[in-house]
This record gives sequence, C-alpha cells and structure tokens, in this order.
Amino acid sequence: MKAKPVITGLGFCGMDYLCLVPRIPLDDKVEILQSAIHGGGPSVSAIAAAARLGAATAFIGCVGDDQRGRDILAGLVAEAVDISGVQIRKNAESAIGFCWIEKSSGKRSIAWSKGTAHPLSANEIPADLIKSSKVLHLDGHQTDAAIAAAKIARKHGVTVSLDAGTVVPGIEKLLGLSDIIIASEKFVGGADARKLFVGHCKFSAITMGNQGAVGFDGKTLIKCPAFKVRAIDTTGAGDVFHGAFIYKYATGGTWTECMRFASATAALKCTKFGGRAGIPNLKTVKKFLEQQ
Repeated sequence: MKAKPVITGLGFCGMDYLCLVPRIPLDDKVEILQSAIHGGGPSVSAIAAAARLGAATAFIGCVGDDQRGRDILAGLVAEAVDISGVQIRKNAESAIGFCWIEKSSGKRSIAWSKGTAHPLSANEIPADLIKSSKVLHLDGHQTDAAIAAAKIARKHGVTVSLDAGTVVPGIEKLLGLSDIIIASEKFVGGADARKLFVGHCKFSAITMGNQGAVGFDGKTLIKCPAFKVRAIDTTGAGDVFHGAFIYKYATGGTWTECMRFASATAALKCTKFGGRAGIPNLKTVKKFLEQQ
C-alpha cells in the first residue's frame, strides 16, 4: 500500500529550459555553455525538494495533454511524488519557462508563459489527499483552488504553508489562512518579517538571497545568515528553501532549526547547475551542516 503523503503542494507547474551563458545577452548573441530541461514552478519544486529529502509527497495542479505535460508528470514520478491530484487538460498547452543563467554570478533571468491549461477549480480539489497530509504548501497560483484547499486544510488541522512570492488577486485571503508564511523582500518591500505575521500565522519569514533570511515567531526575530558557497546557479533556490523548511517542520524541527536546515539545503542547490538537479539529499545536507 502506498504511503499517505506527509506534504502536499498545490500551484503552478511547467517545463523549464535552462542555459548557462557567459553573460545574459541583450540585443546580442552568446554561446550556450551548458543546458538542461526539467520541470519547474514554486510549489512543485518545493515538493520535489521535500521528496528528495525523504518525505512522502503529493502535488495538486494541472497540465496540458501535450508532450511538455507528459514530461512534467514523468519528472514528478521520478521523484516519487504522488500525481493523482494533477488534472490533465485536453487540447491545452502546458506552462513553459526559458531561463538564462550567468556563469560568473549564478544570477538568472526568466521568461515564461502559463500556457493554455484552464486553472484548477475549487471542486477539483482532492479533499482526502489534503486531509491525509501534515502540511499543505501553496504558492499563490491556482488561487481559487488554493483558497478552497487552505480552508479544507484548516478544517482538518493540516498546517498551511504559503510561498508568498507573487502579488496576485486573492493573495490576501491566502495570507489570512496560512500558518507559515515565507516571502521575498520584493513581496514585502523590505526585510521586516513581522509584516507577514497576520491572521492565523504561527511563523513568518523573509528570504534575502545571499543575505540570509529573517523569521518571526510572534515574539522573537530569528536571523539566519546565508551559508557561503560557490554559486553556480541560483535557479530554484527559493523553492528549495521552502521545501526544506516544511520538510524539517514536518519532522519536528524548531523554527530556528527549520531556518538553518532550509538555508543549508538552498545553498547546496546553488552549487550545481539546474533547478532540480542540484537539490541535495538528506545525507548531504546533514554532512554539510556538521561541517559548519
């Protein structure tokens, strides 16, 4: 019998085409140094990271019935992610992203399309999948479905985690339904994690790239410096941070432990090319932390 998922994600998923370049071109041409194709998206990549670390996971989303959609699902199956909650839209194109990564800095630029697959509706949410989870992780996309899923989670005592990376219509409702809220400086307009401590929130945090992260548990600010590594590619680092954070939370970590574990996992991801190829396993993260 298949193990019930401990962590379930809901949100955007697409296919990413990555290329490592000497510099990001502007009205110019450069030779590609290295390339890769793999699934991407905030919540789904966080779920892939949690799965790589050893959690039982599931993802709820939608793809088109095109080759990209089939490849997206195959990538999740390869990570042992339960895809029974993914809807396949007929005659629709799956989401796609093109990413240029600058070799010298690891910084990247992304152009993307959400495709033509119709967003999830509230009545397509597999309630039993959410009820059986310890954490529901959302990324703000598929907003109507995300709100419905968050309400199911709250009703059944499932922790709701939100990657507040993008300001979208309805994000205020998701913020009010979430227990864990982690956002970027850009979303908040600064580094004050207390601004995110709203509604039912138990812990909020702001990630600041190589400047680390700062969290707030309702009483105390928790600062977590970034680990120093040689960055090759920062693609997906924030998503991996979320996945590692909720993995550590689901396995009983304190807020400080969750922050440190997530920072270490995201840092290790940056040392390799590819948003998912660089996600470390649990043994690698533990060894890295022991050496710090």
